[in-house]
Amino acid sequence: MKKIPQAKAKKETRITPNNIAIENKQEKVLFSFEAVEKNEYFNLDGTCQNWAADLFDTMQKVSGIELKDIYAGKYSGKTSPFRIHRHEDAKPPCKLPPNILLEDMWQIRISISKGGIHGIFSDNIFYVIWFDPQHNLYPDKNHGGLKKVIPPSTCCKDRDIELEQLKEKIDRLQQDCEFWEAYAQKKEET
Repeated sequence: MKKIPQAKAKKETRITPNNIAIENKQEKVLFSFEAVEKNEYFNLDGTCQNWAADLFDTMQKVSGIELKDIYAGKYSGKTSPFRIHRHEDAKPPCKLPPNILLEDMWQIRISISKGGIHGIFSDNIFYVIWFDPQHNLYPDKNHGGLKKVIPPSTCCKDRDIELEQLKEKIDRLQQDCEFWEAYAQKKEET
């Protein structure tokens, strides 16, 4: 098994694709998250609980694909489970990150209903730039059109609210207990 590369130190400039000869590239796809940008249209907030699992399943499968097959278009068709394709005709709802050109960006689809991830290839590394569970790079009425990301209501947030409510209930019950203990003590004294 090939050794997984260590994360690179954060650079001042953004990552840009290398001009690489693809014909003989038998390397398989690796993923990097050092270029991820979050904004009001591209983020993981508001995803269903299975989205991350589907993302990692997709990345695991795409990691088994040779780069030359991606550049040859073998995974770009609408019937391909990953629909890996370039973004030459997209109209992003926000600015692209510095030093990234739209024609260098690619999409890897998670599923038809769960959107995808957008990024660039540099050699065989796919640098994820945007998570797009809402289909915002290609908004369409079948997926609700262009949507700003909804802040999540996670199990942790729900748990924290429940813990706060339980703490308030405990405080009320302790006050009631103290009141009745004081009342009982007063009755004993009289």
